[in-house]
Amino acid sequence: MNNELIFKSQARVLDEDLAGRASTTGADELLAEIVRLEPTQEQEKTRRRLTLSPRRAVLGLAAAFVLAGAFVVVPSFFKGAEQVYASQAVTIDRDGDSYVFYITDGDPDPVELEKAFQKVGLDDVTVKLIPVSPRQRNPVVGFDKTDPDARMSSTLSDCGERVEGCLSAFSVTADIKGAAEFRLGRPAKPGEKYAFPADASWPGEALAGVELQGRSAAEAVKVVREHDLKVSYTLEWPLHDGGVGVRYELGVPASRIDPSWKVATAVTYHDGVIILHVEPGAGATPPPGF
Repeated sequence: MNNELIFKSQARVLDEDLAGRASTTGADELLAEIVRLEPTQEQEKTRRRLTLSPRRAVLGLAAAFVLAGAFVVVPSFFKGAEQVYASQAVTIDRDGDSYVFYITDGDPDPVELEKAFQKVGLDDVTVKLIPVSPRQRNPVVGFDKTDPDARMSSTLSDCGERVEGCLSAFSVTADIKGAAEFRLGRPAKPGEKYAFPADASWPGEALAGVELQGRSAAEAVKVVREHDLKVSYTLEWPLHDGGVGVRYELGVPASRIDPSWKVATAVTYHDGVIILHVEPGAGATPPPGF
């Protein structure tokens, strides 16, 4: 496991991991079909904002980023599952060729979780808690592994139907070979950078209550600077095949941003920088590789 590829800088590595990678319709678009309730306007914005590459997907009510390997979304793990371990922090089921984890502690002790995993034979699995916005309502779950055949899945079902107090649930191949690491979001401490982007307009964030979506880049920059914050740009290029989703071009210099182009979203890692996701205007030519 090459940890240098992961979180070299909590504020940037997750974005770099996405550079030049096309998103797929699968993860994000399937979410709206699975979620039991009609999505709110805020949820729609969140899903639009985080249309990510196949290596990271944000899952409506259960945000998940997979830093290596395949990832799928399934409606439920409950059928055929049999409990094999339970503690205050996690319940583990065996379901066919997979283990299903139901997390019941919002800020669990990684060591205790690792002991639980060892109880079911996952000796080389480690757990790391990563800081996310205290306003992040959706659980954040990450997965990295060395086994190319290992698979992780997440469910949008109410895991509380299976385990009382469940906050998030995910499944992973039972016979993982080699080292693997789970990352679970925890509320960031005051002043701590986030490892997962937050909507800059959320209450308590840098631009609380300020909506930049749909504004011109010039107008958005003016607002950001009025709040004594720095600006960074990400361009969202349409997919070559015309499908739903975007390809992210990160760290774009201001000289390449047309002031009239529209802002899709504004996110923050709580580091004094607002990242404006900008949609190139009609006729804009993407760089090689996009």
